[in-house]
Amino acid sequence: MASTVYFVGLRAENEHNTVISRLKRCAQRLLEGRLSSGDLVAVKLHFGERGNHGFIRPIFVRAIVEVIRDMGGKPFLTDTNTLYTGFRHNAVDHLETALFHGFGYPSVPAPVVIADGLRGKDHEWVEVALKHFSRVSIASAILEADFLFVLTHVKGHIEAGLGGALKNVGMGCASRIGKQMQHGGTFLPAPNEEKCIGCERCIVHCPPKALFLDAHGKAKVNPELCIGCAECLLYCPTGAIDASWSAKSEILQERMVEYAFGVLKGKREKAVFVNFLLDISPDCDCAPWHDASLVPDIGILGSTDIVAIDQASGDLVQRAEGLAHSKLGRPLLPGEDKFLAVHPTALWQRQIDYAAELGLGNKEYVLEEM
Repeated sequence: MASTVYFVGLRAENEHNTVISRLKRCAQRLLEGRLSSGDLVAVKLHFGERGNHGFIRPIFVRAIVEVIRDMGGKPFLTDTNTLYTGFRHNAVDHLETALFHGFGYPSVPAPVVIADGLRGKDHEWVEVALKHFSRVSIASAILEADFLFVLTHVKGHIEAGLGGALKNVGMGCASRIGKQMQHGGTFLPAPNEEKCIGCERCIVHCPPKALFLDAHGKAKVNPELCIGCAECLLYCPTGAIDASWSAKSEILQERMVEYAFGVLKGKREKAVFVNFLLDISPDCDCAPWHDASLVPDIGILGSTDIVAIDQASGDLVQRAEGLAHSKLGRPLLPGEDKFLAVHPTALWQRQIDYAAELGLGNKEYVLEEM
């Protein structure tokens, strides 16, 4: 039987039927019969990297938090520390970034808890016994929460193709060890000497310090240190870092899904998902910039099924018209794959297919407008 995915459109003709009010009704419907009074609710989102403005607007998060509180839950906003060295690499910088972007009192009436602690070491192992991992390392506060409310800004991703709820849960709820486990061996940078200008941006943002400048001022990589996170590819200003894949993108996606499986183990009835199809950028919110949207704003989706909501998100983006002034470079027709056009090595459908194979949800869905 098809899963229900609620759709909140962006039209609002008067003050009695606003986007915010319909989002709140959607949240109430998702929580009914699932949320218990007194539940500690981890509201999982991405606070955005400094310089990026495409993350979920705090006013939407506030609406969700108000519903949770009104229904007896005790919400806290949360995310995990990053693998790369940006402004969310430790809990102190991470908390400051969250506040800088408006995720704090009085804008959003919920405390912020960095789920894997001060330096990303607060984690627990969860047994999964799957193809890639026998166990996975999940941030402690995520596991200890009674309920998981996942808020995802849908966008493209350099390795996964689609950054949806599966990535937000699988990669976003993993400890730093877990992130390394997922990335390991899938990507190896191959710097192009002719394009390299020796700016050292790749070196600065390389978590394991696997990149260095040679005697001629050109970037080189130590393959024994590289963890395959692809941050250098993202930060290189001249395109000198070529993608040399030691394994397919599909492997990273499968590993990511196995982590999502571990996060949701024992929480399937205590987890709901809301995807924001707004400001749909080509790259992750981890980038310290926000590129033009690939397609026009679409709306907001809600579901209790993580597979259905990501499938619906991907389908709606593909049905939309691609914008010529974006990274696409030309107007793509409805039906053409926008994510694949900007990340041609990342076959994003694999993560959804694999999640369905593992029983995390249903690819068949029906859209119900709020």
